[in-house]
Amino acid sequence: MAFTLAEVLITLGIIGVVAALTIPSLVQKHQEQVTVTKLKKFYSAFSQAYTMAVLEHGTLDNWGLESSELVEDEDGNSIHSEQSFEQYDKFFNIIDKYLQKGDYKKLHSTTGKNDIENSGYILSDGTRIVGLWLSDPSGCVTSKPTYYCGDFYVVTDNKNYYDKDKNFKKNAFAFKINPERIFPLGNDENSFKNYCLNGKNYARCTGWVITHGNMDYLHCNDLSWNGKTKCK
Repeated sequence: MAFTLAEVLITLGIIGVVAALTIPSLVQKHQEQVTVTKLKKFYSAFSQAYTMAVLEHGTLDNWGLESSELVEDEDGNSIHSEQSFEQYDKFFNIIDKYLQKGDYKKLHSTTGKNDIENSGYILSDGTRIVGLWLSDPSGCVTSKPTYYCGDFYVVTDNKNYYDKDKNFKKNAFAFKINPERIFPLGNDENSFKNYCLNGKNYARCTGWVITHGNMDYLHCNDLSWNGKTKCK
């Protein structure tokens, strides 16, 4: 059967429209799955490294660390003190022994939050820790899952991870430091609803991503921790 030029052009036009509608969605889905895979890989590697460090050095209160502090720069912005960055160096230098294929580039102070590109602990796949905060280590001795010894943020790509108001964007993921373990933030229904599902703080979606293996909270708002866990 022969097709006229008009029919061929119409068919090609339809194919083009379908491609324009579906390809961006497929690319986005693929990118999200890459993020999920990297985040799970990081969590496995870093939590194992932290556990090994605790076994050898004891809980965080035995690492010779001091609590983080904020100071003001000459422009009145809150920044981490130089003493704090010295503590972060100590923390990562201990962890480094138990991580393979990682590269630590020192964090250092900057205007506002410590958002310097290519700083922090960088794994071979480009995943990196871009922020760290330590609470008073001398009090970090209780092995309760909810006990807080500090936290840090992980970014799985090289894109900007702050919005115009210096809030973390959807490519940053928060973890909590416990005396004996590392925990992903957003690991329950209330946190998921209050911070993640409504877009208030995507950094607290870490628990959801690791547990359910998707970032579908970016696309539908009828998900629940123990109910519907995927848009489709």
